[in-house]
Amino acid sequence: MELTGTTWIVAADAVEARVFEERVRAGEVRERKEMRLQSNGEDEPKSHRHMTTVHESGGPGRHGAGARDMDHESERRFLRRVAAELEAAAKRGAFERLALMAPPRALGLLRAELGAACARRLDVCDAHERVHDDAEAIRRRLREARARA
Repeated sequence: MELTGTTWIVAADAVEARVFEERVRAGEVRERKEMRLQSNGEDEPKSHRHMTTVHESGGPGRHGAGARDMDHESERRFLRRVAAELEAAAKRGAFERLALMAPPRALGLLRAELGAACARRLDVCDAHERVHDDAEAIRRRLREARARA
């Protein structure tokens, strides 16, 4: 087990991604302020802002038409942008290892979007919502995830 080398820990969900850095394995974790990404509306289709509703033919009920698919597409676009930022950083040599923490769906989408430079550096994944955790909680969760791996 290598103890030196920078690990980036990405805590993400469908609309926000925070990047933390660990310079020594099991050491201090700090948030990288310049790597905080949020969905800015460009990821969200315009049609999602004005939802279409469908009236039931057999009664007074109605429901949204395709809203879930649009939500999934905006999530995919956002996580694709996150993966592109990570890939660029990996190619610059900004980190040696990568840890991903995200709810199961977001984690799967993010992993699918990673390029070769990031995929080689992937150290551990944690399929839980962690985007609102502070640096100390991320450090504990990373340690737990590594112990499970």
